[in-house]
Amino acid sequence: MSQPMSSLNSALHRIGPYILVVNMVLYFVELQYTQTRSSLDVGAWVGFIWIERVIAGFFTLEYIIRIRQAEHKGRYLFSSLGLIDVVSILPFWIGFYPGLSQEQLGLVRGARTLRLLKLFRYNQKLYEFVSAMYHSRTRFMPIVLITIMYLMISSTIIFEVERRAQPEVFQDYGDSLWWAVVTSTTVGYGDKFPITPIGQSFSILLMIIGIGIVGMVFGYFADAYNGEREPLDGMLMQTYCKAVQEEGVHGKTPTIFRQTHANDPQFLMFANTVDQYIEIKIEE
Repeated sequence: MSQPMSSLNSALHRIGPYILVVNMVLYFVELQYTQTRSSLDVGAWVGFIWIERVIAGFFTLEYIIRIRQAEHKGRYLFSSLGLIDVVSILPFWIGFYPGLSQEQLGLVRGARTLRLLKLFRYNQKLYEFVSAMYHSRTRFMPIVLITIMYLMISSTIIFEVERRAQPEVFQDYGDSLWWAVVTSTTVGYGDKFPITPIGQSFSILLMIIGIGIVGMVFGYFADAYNGEREPLDGMLMQTYCKAVQEEGVHGKTPTIFRQTHANDPQFLMFANTVDQYIEIKIEE
């Protein structure tokens, strides 16, 4: 990568967050005050579409430069940040397809909000937090499984109990599933509610358990955040680096370290960084 290209990439990275803010503000103004179906709708201010073209061009240029700068282009294209970069510009280019209706163009306009995902690139702390949650995903899977089982059982019971008492409310299984989700999260829209004694008694139990499940989810996020903030033990890092140096990335000791600290997102991120650095050096 040449020095001018690297400097241009750094400049684009610095001004990218400000471009993103401008993009979202203009989207809100256009959506709130013009009442148009799309930026190409009759009566829409032409400035909105031209500003969008400039912003989309900016992010497209940034994407192309990142592809050229990447040492392993295939790895970048299919990485999480690479996919975010392409998703941020893809809706704009899809909008040039001539067969789209005004309603479909409106969906393309709404897809601009996907560019908010680029905050994971521009904000290092946000990226580290998400990485910490990803590396501790094995702790989150039991919560997901418990939630799925809980919703399936509760929606089935309420469907069988209430559909005979109020068939116009619980017409199909999807209605009971919607009710179970709304009730378990303690939202309670009031559009669907049980009227039988059995259904009402079960709803009380459902709401109590739902509070516990919501607490588990937020507890998981809190643990991931605290784990991301806590510094790693210096001796642990030195021992791992020494093991990698002596045995290689896939050696017996580094593998044992990874298995032992499988629930420590900080260590896994550190280990991944060391492994990637070693592999790049070997390739060179």
